[in-house]
Amino acid sequence: MKMKHLLIACAFALTSAPAAIAQTAPKLGHIDRQKLMLMLPERKDAETKMQAFAKTLDERLKAMGTEYQAKVTDAQARAATMTQTEKDVALREISDLETRIQAAQEKAQEDLSKQEEELLRPMVERTNAAIAEVAAANGFTYVFDVSTGTVLYYEKGEDLLPLVKTKLGIQ
Repeated sequence: MKMKHLLIACAFALTSAPAAIAQTAPKLGHIDRQKLMLMLPERKDAETKMQAFAKTLDERLKAMGTEYQAKVTDAQARAATMTQTEKDVALREISDLETRIQAAQEKAQEDLSKQEEELLRPMVERTNAAIAEVAAANGFTYVFDVSTGTVLYYEKGEDLLPLVKTKLGIQ
């Protein structure tokens, strides 16, 4: 009798084990965050602001380039009649202007990056919150961002993009 009970217990354990494992398996989902970010209505406004800011920086750099070119042209035109001291002063001014232009280019790139981060931050926070809410509401354990290229296979996962778009009110 004991052997019969043991066999029945083993059979029961073997038939119920897959169901128990399936209940504890993580639910995987994926989303293309880059695609989602491009769908946000506020993205267009952010792009317009970025372009305007970039244009302003570009105009400043062009003005510095024009000033540089004028100094070089002037120094070349007067080179034959300049004393050595005047040549040295002109070269130093041109060199100083080159240094300022390079520093301005680096600063412009830094400012452009800061501006982009500042404009994108609210959108990233908004999409993060929506993704987290959708994942929690639908029982997802993990959600992968396929736009970063770190997920190589996700066929068994579920695409959360439609659910998050709905959450954000995007068509």
